[in-house]
Amino acid sequence: MEKKRRLSSLKKKIIVFVILCWGVPIAVFFAYTTSSYRKGIIEKTEGLMEDQLENMASFASIRIEDAITLCQRPSYEKTWENAWKKYLRGDYSRNDYLQDVYTSLRGKFYLDERFNMYAYYCYGTEDPESFSSRTGISLKSYVDEIQPYLKDVIDSDSAYACVRVVDGRIFIVRNLYTTMDYTRYGTLVVELNRSKVFQDVDTGLLNDMVVCFGSRDARVDFVKNEEKSDKEQLLEQLLQKYDGVSNHTFSKAEDATYRAYLYQERRDDFHIGIVLFARKSELYSGLYQFYTIVALMFLLLIPLFGYVVYFIRRNIQHPIDRMLRASGRMEAGEMGITVEGDMPNQEFMQMKESFDSMSAQVKYLFDSMYSEKLARKDAQIQALQAQINPHFLNNTLEMMNWQARMSGDTVVSKMIESLGTVLDYRMNRANVKEIHLAEELQCIDAYFYIMSMRFGQRLSIERKIDDDLLYLMVPPLILQPIVENAIVHGVETVKNGVIRLHVYHDDENVYLKVRNTGKKMTEEELERIHAILEGDESRLPKNTGRHTSIGIQNVNRRIRLVYGDEYGLSIEQEEACITVSTITIPYVDHEDEISLKERSEAQNELKNIARLNK
Repeated sequence: MEKKRRLSSLKKKIIVFVILCWGVPIAVFFAYTTSSYRKGIIEKTEGLMEDQLENMASFASIRIEDAITLCQRPSYEKTWENAWKKYLRGDYSRNDYLQDVYTSLRGKFYLDERFNMYAYYCYGTEDPESFSSRTGISLKSYVDEIQPYLKDVIDSDSAYACVRVVDGRIFIVRNLYTTMDYTRYGTLVVELNRSKVFQDVDTGLLNDMVVCFGSRDARVDFVKNEEKSDKEQLLEQLLQKYDGVSNHTFSKAEDATYRAYLYQERRDDFHIGIVLFARKSELYSGLYQFYTIVALMFLLLIPLFGYVVYFIRRNIQHPIDRMLRASGRMEAGEMGITVEGDMPNQEFMQMKESFDSMSAQVKYLFDSMYSEKLARKDAQIQALQAQINPHFLNNTLEMMNWQARMSGDTVVSKMIESLGTVLDYRMNRANVKEIHLAEELQCIDAYFYIMSMRFGQRLSIERKIDDDLLYLMVPPLILQPIVENAIVHGVETVKNGVIRLHVYHDDENVYLKVRNTGKKMTEEELERIHAILEGDESRLPKNTGRHTSIGIQNVNRRIRLVYGDEYGLSIEQEEACITVSTITIPYVDHEDEISLKERSEAQNELKNIARLNK
């Protein structure tokens, strides 16, 4: 049967309609405006930041290149080269040679504020022969703290100028060679004045800037100490993208507070990378102001939307709810019910009056039809009782049993007795809700006897019953459908079958287990059985032509209704194609409360079981 589609409520449809016709256009307008404005501001800001970074890198690079050019000039002027050659020929003493170098160094670097320090090495010496500093650093501090980081360049055989950063200080190192025969005669080391190199950078930007020269570790950090921890993670992200070879490339990263940019540029003698941090609150201040205006507008629209909702609830939802409650009460059986209260508008008032009139007419018609139906049902029951009377059926079986015994046919007699037991038990003429387990077992043994006569040697039955449980009260007809299912789907499918009935208990539960042999079940069959037990028809295959085992579904449902959802019937298959059906019910020790009459009835049932087993 096709599953009935669940309809949505009118209230939800009206609210959705209001949102679609009123809220969505406004939301789309604000979203489009916000997106366009935001995109424009971001693009403009990004462009300004990229231009600013490029200008900063260009100005700083020009000043560094000017310093490199100044370091290269002594080679072209040949002042130091000539003094060194005179020293080699013996025309100059070492002091005369160094005095010429010192005079030139002082005029070119010491008096120039772009430089903080200079050091001159004669070729083959470990320490500088001429040294001077405008910042007060001593020769010993330079040799101990700075020189080890420049040693590899000093010892190299290269005339190119090298920019090296040591402890945040910028140095230029250049080995000096003669112009004609390319013979090395010395090395020049100068320290640049950082404030002069970056004098074109605004102070506010300078305090948020980190500059790298050729390596992510060779960097000059201008960031304030109190802000370094907040920017450390962003700095590491961008330094991972600094490669020392890229030219005119931009990278960026951001967190909740800052947005950081990296610009890389390659020059002839060095590579520079600048990382610049910017607070989002300052960078996008115009965008945040726009967001504030949009938020205020939305806040102003909330009361209007609230009034729309109130109007719908008062004039539509509440009247509909009252009519639905009245309809529900009528469906539950309260005929002649009327809608409570007055309606807020003319349309619903007319619907209320029509409903009240219809309800009165339905009550009158229902009362008439119900009386007629009761009379017709009584007639049908009397007709059925006349056709099939349980007393007549049992009396007939008794007569057949007497005739069989008179003829000496004990087998037929026992089969008739077993059939009578099963029929009488299943008719439940007393309409009882619980019986002794012994009575349930009596019916099972009668059924076993009939099946053993049918299957003969093919069926083997084993019983293991805890006698202490025979007085236990259980719902009727919970074992017979399980045993029938075990024979139909198990024993009939194999040449020789075995059914083992085991009834036992622990401290909490009573277990009624039926084990039977049979063929191995597939995953689809096990899934089908579980669906039957749960009553999930959607998982059952359609038009398979197979028995759906309504009996085991009924047993499981009744046990759960009586004892709760944690109890019931389970069916699983173990190894060797053994199917195990287990009924689990709670264990309650009522032995001390059993009356003498109940004990007598249970003992009589046990005698009947013993008689059937003979």
